[in-house]
Amino acid sequence: MKNTQKILLVIFLTFGCKLHAADVKAAVSYEGDTFNFELAGQKNWDYDLKRVKANGQTKVQLFVKSVDQGTINQIKNINNPYVQSVSISPNAIDNKYLIEFTLKGANIETFDYLTDQPSKLILDFYAGDGSSGTDSIKETAPVKEKTGKKVAVQKLDVDTETGKIQRTPADVDYLKITNAETDIQSSLLGKSGLFDAGDSQFKRFTMNESDYNDESVIRSRSNYYLKFPVLETEFTFWKKMKENPPDYEIKSTGDDENKQARLLKTLFNKKRLLVFLQTYDWFIGKYPNSKYREMLAYMKGDALVQLWNDENNTVFYDRAQESYREALELFPDSVLAERASLMTGLLAQDRHDYMNSVRRFNLHVQNKRYTGKPSQIYAQLAMASSYSKMKRLDDAISLLNQVEKTSKDSNILAEIAVRKGDVYFYSKKLTEAISTYEKAAEQYPLVPKLFPSAYFNKMEALFWNAKYRESHKAALDFAKYFPSHEYAPFALTRVGELLDIMGADQGKAVGAYLETHFRYGNSPKTIVAKLHLLSTRMKSMKPEELDQTIGQMEELARKSDLENIDQFKVAMLADGYTRRENYKKAIEILSRFFQANPTRPDVKQVTERIVKNVGDELKSLSDKSDYKELLKTYKQYSDTWLKTDRRIDTEYFLGLAYENAGAYDAALEKYQKVSEQLAKIKGTAAEKEIYVNQYVPHFDNLYLRQAQSSYDNSKPQEAYQLLQKIEKPLALSEPEQVERVRLASRLYEAKGDNGTAIRYLKELSQLWQGDPKLSVPVLFKLAAMQSHEKDINAAVQSYEKCKDILLKSKDSSVTDVSRLADSYAQVLVDSKRANEAITMLSEVIERFDQHPLSEQRFLLGDLYFKRGETKKADVVWQKIKDNDQDVWKSLSNEKLKQAAWDVNYKKHLKRIPAMSLLEESK
Repeated sequence: MKNTQKILLVIFLTFGCKLHAADVKAAVSYEGDTFNFELAGQKNWDYDLKRVKANGQTKVQLFVKSVDQGTINQIKNINNPYVQSVSISPNAIDNKYLIEFTLKGANIETFDYLTDQPSKLILDFYAGDGSSGTDSIKETAPVKEKTGKKVAVQKLDVDTETGKIQRTPADVDYLKITNAETDIQSSLLGKSGLFDAGDSQFKRFTMNESDYNDESVIRSRSNYYLKFPVLETEFTFWKKMKENPPDYEIKSTGDDENKQARLLKTLFNKKRLLVFLQTYDWFIGKYPNSKYREMLAYMKGDALVQLWNDENNTVFYDRAQESYREALELFPDSVLAERASLMTGLLAQDRHDYMNSVRRFNLHVQNKRYTGKPSQIYAQLAMASSYSKMKRLDDAISLLNQVEKTSKDSNILAEIAVRKGDVYFYSKKLTEAISTYEKAAEQYPLVPKLFPSAYFNKMEALFWNAKYRESHKAALDFAKYFPSHEYAPFALTRVGELLDIMGADQGKAVGAYLETHFRYGNSPKTIVAKLHLLSTRMKSMKPEELDQTIGQMEELARKSDLENIDQFKVAMLADGYTRRENYKKAIEILSRFFQANPTRPDVKQVTERIVKNVGDELKSLSDKSDYKELLKTYKQYSDTWLKTDRRIDTEYFLGLAYENAGAYDAALEKYQKVSEQLAKIKGTAAEKEIYVNQYVPHFDNLYLRQAQSSYDNSKPQEAYQLLQKIEKPLALSEPEQVERVRLASRLYEAKGDNGTAIRYLKELSQLWQGDPKLSVPVLFKLAAMQSHEKDINAAVQSYEKCKDILLKSKDSSVTDVSRLADSYAQVLVDSKRANEAITMLSEVIERFDQHPLSEQRFLLGDLYFKRGETKKADVVWQKIKDNDQDVWKSLSNEKLKQAAWDVNYKKHLKRIPAMSLLEESK
């Protein structure tokens, strides 16, 4: 026992013992519904206790040998509802201290007792039942429900003449459960949760059919979801039995046995259960044939059950079962026997001792005393539940069918219908469970009001049966019908997960998790929703916020007792890092968990997520064209996670890396392997799943890569044949469309078919609707070929298109701008269109003045220079950067110097008469 103090004796004292006294210290406290007064400091106690009335007040007088002076003032002023004041008078009678308690009412009761280790005298004050005096303990008022309706209680009157307990229960049979519609409607008031006037029916979490996305569903198969605990609605009769325990009653007769029996009842009522059990043994030892033994025997079982519930100590459970069985053997005809007999099975069921519960229920069903009584049906229903927990599906269903045939009570039939669904669900017969729950809800109107399991378990059965639309509806129904049920946070969390699975906007799923958090606060059952939220938010977190979030997620997982919550937490952490594109950290977290838990039943999900993150990392490096790091990453995992679970896209990424490195034979080998693997899955059920979950190319994309690698590997004929296999060029990505056209033009150009090459380029330039910048290389090539074919006007048109694109773009590269200015200007100059070249170069240089276009500035200045416009040339050349390494600055300076020398030389010649005449003759 947790309480290590050994309680030796409890006595309802009206006498005292003359023993050695020492200074006594006092303490008072107010706990729960008891005002507690304690005296400590003596091994043996000598005291008297009296109850008196004086001046219209009721007082309790306690005489003790001594009280420590230092504690007197500490006990006088404590606020409580029972004692008005405390006064202490030294040497009142026989040199004893008088401690006098003035009570606030005549109905205040007291009882005193002694404890050992440590030795104490304890006096408790508590509210009585309206009587005055400690010798009268009468019938308590009936217990009331919150609705205000009286609940029948079990009265156990002891006949003062015969000493026997009266057998007739008060008002009604205590096991009969009322199920009037009015009672049910009023009880539903207790189920109402938070009311959202804006969306009380959770309409914002409904799923539009147009939102449903098959690819999202396929993608979700790699996610990790927890199995929420099975919801089994508590048996109505068991709940009522616990809410309405027997009201044990003993009338006062004044004899010593009666006093001790009433003390036991007082201890039981005050829940001083350990003291009760010790005193019970003392009482039975003193009065083995007591007329109260029948009542006390059943009371003892109740006390032990309460201790089991309070202490969670199986010793008390075992003793309670033994106590009830002993009481049933001694008093089988007691009015309490039926209740105790049924309880032995129900307690065993609560203890998950299903084999023993079946035995106890079977004994109850076979007992002829209970034939035709409601408890016999209750025992059968409960026994069927125990069968289901023991995986005895046929026995459970057979027993429920048996009861269904014999009962005409619609409430019982409704319960049977739901319990059948529970049995199927426990047995993992999900399809049968779903249909049974649906039939029960259609057939019995009480099901949506009294049996939340019919919706919650159906939701879970549909979820794990991949019936996501139907599961989503069942989850919303549960949240609407039972918003304050303890499982409501689970249902609303599942709503969020289902929205995410089916491809709804992420805001809807996040909204469901937030609603779970705001409605149900710090309930442990909101932890899954909170982990989802934190994982989603990790993407945009700063490092310091990220550290705090990881700590929060660890703490949340520690607080939850859900099965596999640690694995779910790891999955959420890894997903958060994946959203941050920190795939290496995600792999590290998952790998560490796998190494610590290699034998988990669902550990394959962890390894699959690791491989997926490796694939994500390779894709990220490929998109960045960081092929060196891609090969390094592949090598890191090739002998571990990629050794047995080789994804198709891994081979494709390796092919890209080899192609980029110029290892075209190795690249073509990888591409060929990918092509063969894709051919194997074509038309199979696995094809769509692989295309959704991996970054594999479609055949046209693969043909393009093979064609480009073949061309770069000096195999133009193979490249041409592969390019011809592309069936839907417009389905390629925009960069791939451009690459295909450029490659085709090169192939035709290599074959000497410039006309076809130009046609390919021209068609793309004229029909292109994609990113304009992607068409720039095509326009350059087209203009160059048109110029080569002496089609200058067409070349100028192509260059003009290219110029317009570059001038409009905010991030045109220096390379493209320089290439345009050089090649376009050359075509114009060669075709005697220098003025157009000057206009074009001026426009380009002005637009890209921030670029170091030294060569282009020199070219523009040179065109002015050749036209004799030296000053304009000088203005342009002055803007060329002046540094030793810029040859264009040097050339421009040389030209200007030469021009100045020529001018001066001519002036000098004019001063010589003969030369002047010669010049004039010219």
